[in-house]
Amino acid sequence: MSEHLRTGGTPQYPLQCDHCHYPIPGEPKERGDGHYCSGSCREAADGESTMPDPDAYKRVVTGIEPLDSLVPNGIPADSFLLLSGDEGTRRSELLTELVWRAIERGEPAVLVSFADPPTATLERFFGNGWNVLPALETDRLRIVDCFTHRLSDREAFLESRNEWQTFVGEAAADSIVTVEEPDDGPAVADALHEALDALEMTETGLVTIDSLDELGRLLQRDRVHDFVTEVRGTICTPRYVPIVAGATTAGSDKYPEDEYVFDGIVDLRLTDQFTPETRLKQLGVRKLIGTQFLPQWITYEYEPARGLFAFGSSTDAREVYDYDFGNGPRAVDRR
Repeated sequence: MSEHLRTGGTPQYPLQCDHCHYPIPGEPKERGDGHYCSGSCREAADGESTMPDPDAYKRVVTGIEPLDSLVPNGIPADSFLLLSGDEGTRRSELLTELVWRAIERGEPAVLVSFADPPTATLERFFGNGWNVLPALETDRLRIVDCFTHRLSDREAFLESRNEWQTFVGEAAADSIVTVEEPDDGPAVADALHEALDALEMTETGLVTIDSLDELGRLLQRDRVHDFVTEVRGTICTPRYVPIVAGATTAGSDKYPEDEYVFDGIVDLRLTDQFTPETRLKQLGVRKLIGTQFLPQWITYEYEPARGLFAFGSSTDAREVYDYDFGNGPRAVDRR
């Protein structure tokens, strides 16, 4: 064993390269002020180039308890994830929370909205008590609007908004990238790149798409495949910005032959397996390239402000839910 792997006769982990920060598999390329894995790294260091620590940008800890508990080392930042959920599993709330947690971390985010107009997309945040007005004002949030130009009478829609929606729309106006041809995959991709460039999103932040179902209604199936392939190759891989797209695919054969285009698939389901007469929500990672994940289902619930939280399958559902006779069952924080 080489001397640089020993300290006092005890084997140690290999040295890390002082340029790329990866382990040096053999003898290091020495230089007066450091150790390098290759001549390329040593020459780059001679030019005073220093790469950032890869752990700082190549992994994303989402801040969402059920998801992070299954992927303890973080999601690879160069991933395109499919969030596949049954109706009623709070898929849209999870997409919203992913953006909010990024903003909380001080990172930028982009939402691509096919399902709702920008004001309705933003209302999901306000409904949770998550105020995104500062993020809009400080240029940390963009909305790629793929909804408005699908309306037959856009002017009538804008005039029908109430005072609050009008205010939010005006506050967000500079943060909205409007797609005039949402049925054109390349046009949507161009708008997404425009939003990322405006926020200088490289090695930071994330993108959410709500949803592939709506995109599929606009595009032929092979064009959806092309869109996913293009943005994965031009955004996730070179920029290290993850994309999470929602779709109602659980229990169906809608995308089976296309699963390989996604780096990861997270399934959301409803089950009464553990608590008869109560349909519990569960989250599981079916696939995730580039990191380890726990092969199990996590039972979770959603609560405004708190977001999604996990609880054990052996927990009595009555300990998680309370019943409000005016509004039905509601989740209760019993931490």
